[in-house]
Parts: sequence; C-alpha cells; structure tokens
Amino acid sequence: MSQSELEVLKQDGVTVIVLGAQYDNLDESALEAVTNKLLEIVQQSEPALIVVDMSRTKFFGSAFLGALFRVWRRITARKGKLAMCGATDLCAEVLDVTQVNRLWDLYKTRDEAINSLNS
Repeated sequence: MSQSELEVLKQDGVTVIVLGAQYDNLDESALEAVTNKLLEIVQQSEPALIVVDMSRTKFFGSAFLGALFRVWRRITARKGKLAMCGATDLCAEVLDVTQVNRLWDLYKTRDEAINSLNS
C-alpha cells in the first residue's frame, strides 16, 4: 500500500475510511485522485455515515485538509454524519489549530466513532 492509499471497511453499518501514512506533500494529481476516491466512497455509502480513521496517518497538510472539507460537505449534503478517530498528536494538533474539531467529532478509537454515529 502506498502512503496515500485508502482502505475502506464497513462496520456496524458505518463506512470506515482508513487513511494511509502521509498526506502532507501530495502533488496536485495525487491529491486530486485521493479526493475523488474519497468523494466516490461517500457517494456510494448508504447510509452516509463515515468514519475517517487516521491511526496510520503521520501528518497531513493544508491541501489535504481542503479535501477533507469537500468530503464533509458531500456527507452533509447527503444528510449524513462524519466522525474522525485515531489522530496522532501531530494530526490532532493540525485539527485543533485549524479549529475543524468544532465541525467534526473526533474520537480516540474507531469503535467510539462508530458508536457515536449509530446513536
């Protein structure tokens, strides 16, 4: 699996997207490919309950944060919900500094995130 590949799982009716290792330095075409794949996953998810698992992600940059915003907007347009889990200290810091933790629910574990979406 390359550093930007995604793993997609279904657990308890929730689509779980496990991000790869690093998203801080993707070139434009790689970023576009990852964004399109994420949007495709969201569009095909029924219901649109999505957990983004960042436990394998070491760091991500502002461009990838923009991709996550596009994913979030697509989910909300479908009346779905987004939760994130497993953020490393560096990723959690980026989410905190950009204040997206006010928009997206952040959990330590995948099970906590899934339970929150199913409640």
